[in-house]
Amino acid sequence: MFDFGTTMRGEPIAMERASATPDVALILRRLWRGAGLIVLSGVVAVVLAVAGLGLLKPTYTSVLQILVDPTDLAVIANDLSTRSPQADSGVSIAESQARVIQSDSVLRRVVERLDLTADPEFVREPSTNPLVIGVKDLLGLDPPAASRDPVNIALDTLRTKLGVRRAERTFVIDVYVQTLDPGKSARIANAIGDAYFAEEARARTEAARRASDALGGRLVSLRRGVEEAEGKVVKYRESNKLVTTSGRLLSDQQLSDLNQQLVTATIRTAEAQSRLDQAKRMRMGEAGTALPEMLQSTEMQNLRQAYATLSRNTAELATRLGERHPAMAEQYAQQRDLQRLIQREKERIIDTSQKDYDRASASEAAVRKSLERAKVETAGNDRANVGLRELERELESRRGVYETFLKRARETSEQERLNSSNVRVISAATPARLRSWPPSPKLVLPLALLLGLALGAGLALMRGASRERRDAVTPVPAPLGARSFRALDA
Repeated sequence: MFDFGTTMRGEPIAMERASATPDVALILRRLWRGAGLIVLSGVVAVVLAVAGLGLLKPTYTSVLQILVDPTDLAVIANDLSTRSPQADSGVSIAESQARVIQSDSVLRRVVERLDLTADPEFVREPSTNPLVIGVKDLLGLDPPAASRDPVNIALDTLRTKLGVRRAERTFVIDVYVQTLDPGKSARIANAIGDAYFAEEARARTEAARRASDALGGRLVSLRRGVEEAEGKVVKYRESNKLVTTSGRLLSDQQLSDLNQQLVTATIRTAEAQSRLDQAKRMRMGEAGTALPEMLQSTEMQNLRQAYATLSRNTAELATRLGERHPAMAEQYAQQRDLQRLIQREKERIIDTSQKDYDRASASEAAVRKSLERAKVETAGNDRANVGLRELERELESRRGVYETFLKRARETSEQERLNSSNVRVISAATPARLRSWPPSPKLVLPLALLLGLALGAGLALMRGASRERRDAVTPVPAPLGARSFRALDA
């Protein structure tokens, strides 16, 4: 027969399916029933957050800002490592300098300067607990002996506490250091800046020293080449008798001097010839005739003055006494004596002029002869000068290269003590006023409360849904009429 209880057993199933999509009122009812659980979860979350904040060690971050200008300072014209970057290479230079700041060469200076190997935050003492040692040996966590150097451990720890970042579209590098002590963070950040500048100066000095050493080694061979070229020039001059004075060949100098001497001798001969001709013409003149200036002498001037005085007195006496007076004979006799003396002085002047002319002519002839001999010698030297000039050109070229290298070597030697990098600190690191980790309780506690309440709400909803599911599955007692039908059917 038909069992009326079947319908009764199917009703809870229909009710469960209908409750699979609860409405807002059902959710609110479940949350109201689990209000205590929600509040308890929020309180527990806040308590755990407070406990966590108390257990976590606060850390503090200090920031150092460094400006890296891609263009170096124009200190000298021939700087060894002057940077004049292209428009798109400045960012690459700044990024490279950021990597240099994180390099071991910079950080090792910081470790040694601040003695970080003695800081427990950077180098922890190995555990002496046998259980911990055994677990480390079993899991292979104990590093080998070669990796237990305190300096390397401090370097690795410092690298984990260090952050270097370049802001976009700038050449400013931010150096972050995070430790348990704000003062320590600032000291380490500033020490990193000092170590970076020292490393940059050392790198430039080392580059200048390498260049100076390379140039110095090259200078030895260049100096030897110059000495060899000078020796060839000297030997060639000695073998060809090419003597120089004041940078010129002696034969050329002699030829120039002889040309000058020939001009002077020719002028002197012409002057002597002119004096001689005038002296010969003077021989036929009267005693009182004026003489050319070049033929004047003290003796001639005295004689002519005496003759003029005597002639004037004779004329006056002749006018007063007459030409035939006996006293006039004495006057005429004195005039004749003076004329003979003047004529004798003329002959002496002529003879002297002739001798001067002869000496001038002989000197001119000697100079001409020497000049012809110098011309012949110079012609021979000119042929030898072809090879000499070739040797001298080689000498000058080697000497020019040697002097250039010598000057550059001195410049690079001076650059060892010169730093032209355009890098500076624009913001020194200072101790942080607020911790960077863990976050502030003003942020953590409200967030923990919200998370705890959300978790409690979720648990309350799950608990209410579970309770309703159990109530729906529980069997409901059948009515009296149904049990009578079931008995009759039996």
